[in-house]
Amino acid sequence: MVAAFAALQSTDGRASEPPRAEEQALAGTMSCERAAEPGRVKCAVEVRAAGGRSISWADVAILELPAFTSALKGRIGPGDATYRDAASQRWAFGLVARTPGNGEAKARIRAVVCDPSTAGDAASSRCVPATVDVRAVVHVG
Repeated sequence: MVAAFAALQSTDGRASEPPRAEEQALAGTMSCERAAEPGRVKCAVEVRAAGGRSISWADVAILELPAFTSALKGRIGPGDATYRDAASQRWAFGLVARTPGNGEAKARIRAVVCDPSTAGDAASSRCVPATVDVRAVVHVG
């Protein structure tokens, strides 16, 4: 699992302000299956809204891949989600490994997260954009 956010202390010894809502709104993970040989590598990204919030929209942007791989898509859109409920979404996607190797893949989950008290009321909705960066090790061979 990837820890998405951490609390910070100010350098003068005083406690820092509590994190903004959008900073603690999401937690995300990314994983890639180990592949025995070059070819297709299956990966998955999952995002979960915290604190009873809901996700009204989300996508995944591939930021960086190991040199021996290529993405079949650079962006995995909302319609590509393989699982979705009010508080979480999951996407599956493929990489193509041209040679054996090990490296790190990085992606960014972008979402619009809504407070629980306003999720059903479009007129007074309090929704904010949020992002979380995730990473996974790609093993081939």
